[in-house]
Amino acid sequence: MVSPESEQPVPPVPLWLGAGGLVPFIVLTGAVWLVPPEFRPVAFDWLRTYAACILSFVGALHWGFALAHPEPRPADRDLLMGWSVIPALVAWVSLLVHLRPGLFLAGAMFLIQYTMDRALARRFRLPGWYLRLRGGLTLVVVACLALAALR
Repeated sequence: MVSPESEQPVPPVPLWLGAGGLVPFIVLTGAVWLVPPEFRPVAFDWLRTYAACILSFVGALHWGFALAHPEPRPADRDLLMGWSVIPALVAWVSLLVHLRPGLFLAGAMFLIQYTMDRALARRFRLPGWYLRLRGGLTLVVVACLALAALR
């Protein structure tokens, strides 16, 4: 098993895809602070919707890990697949509640998901760069959602 603290470099494709995925978070967070008031509801809506999509994606990674593992114990497989739908359900709820609580809920779920990723990395063989990439991305996403919610 590779140590989560491994200094193995993040491969270019995951690095660029991850960084590119931050662009909407950063641009839309800036927009909710900088655009005229009449355009803010659209920027908020786009940010919250994008966050829900990405939250669903990072949760689904656990389903993928369960499928990719050569021979997971049934309990591990069930846990991974069961967990993988939780972020999508929370993302959906974040779209149903009022705006600011929804942004905070999505941000909290990104942090919880990262905690689950760390638990996953302790039990299964993951690339050494995975947690470093996810940690950095999560930090930026949570900061953006919190800044937008504070507007």
